[in-house]
Amino acid sequence: MPAQNTVKVRYLPDGAFREGREAGWRKSWLSIDLPGPKDGFSRGALVEIECGSMLYLGEVQQCTESGFTASVENSVDLQRLASIEDAWA
Repeated sequence: MPAQNTVKVRYLPDGAFREGREAGWRKSWLSIDLPGPKDGFSRGALVEIECGSMLYLGEVQQCTESGFTASVENSVDLQRLASIEDAWA
């Protein structure tokens, strides 16, 4: 099994970042293993997920004891965004 990437997740608009693990993709759905309580990560919650240089925005579709699965609606490559910001600065 490939190594799981560490991710930072938070529910929007005001959740604190928590560390979890990327558990896999199924089409545009991203599963996250999240230890501890899942308060705020209920079905329908909007979420922000940082994984490496990527930022994903989506909606929680499924909740489990080990984490949640979100449908990813938007993604931003943070490295490419930084280069655009540098060009406009």
